[in-house]
Amino acid sequence: MKLNTRYLLLFFGAIIVCGYLHEIGHAVAGWIVGVAVAPTLAKEYVLQPELAWNKATWICLGGVVGTTVATLSAVLYFWRKPCPEREAILGGALLPIGLYSLRFALVGRGHDSFEWQAAQTALDLPPAGHAIDIFFLGLLILGFLVWIVCLHPSLRSLLGLAALGIVGIFLLVGLQVGNNAVFDHMFRVVRTLDVPAGLDPR
Repeated sequence: MKLNTRYLLLFFGAIIVCGYLHEIGHAVAGWIVGVAVAPTLAKEYVLQPELAWNKATWICLGGVVGTTVATLSAVLYFWRKPCPEREAILGGALLPIGLYSLRFALVGRGHDSFEWQAAQTALDLPPAGHAIDIFFLGLLILGFLVWIVCLHPSLRSLLGLAALGIVGIFLLVGLQVGNNAVFDHMFRVVRTLDVPAGLDPR
């Protein structure tokens, strides 16, 4: 891993792009089920005062699909395109699902509120389970293994990636906080109707 300005820009750019594709996934799913949704860099906003649970589940699933497409695209690009910038792009793309997996290990849910539980409901999976948490953990391991098999990184590279990952986590958290500060007051709070009892919003 050779750090330079181009590497850092690609790494942090990949984090932001993958995060935005997650929000675009939410929005596209909303549009498909007839709900107006506005995606911002770190959050999607439903443009109506109330939202039925059966539509909310599909909007939540859209974010999972967006993240999956973004991550698999980065893994495939890394695998097929032997160029210097591929490591930075893969590392940045893996960071969001790495953060989900870290949150899953620490808190028991990879995403706050009911997002994963709603997405699992759309897939006809038990909402209380951890199917999406386990899926993203598996995707993270896949990306990490592809990186190791292709580049045979040294211990120094592994430590450098870990340090860069910590900086990337701060970027994601800062992006979320800043995004909420800018946009939350512009959109009304949406009430979700008919939310099933017993969900765990950790």
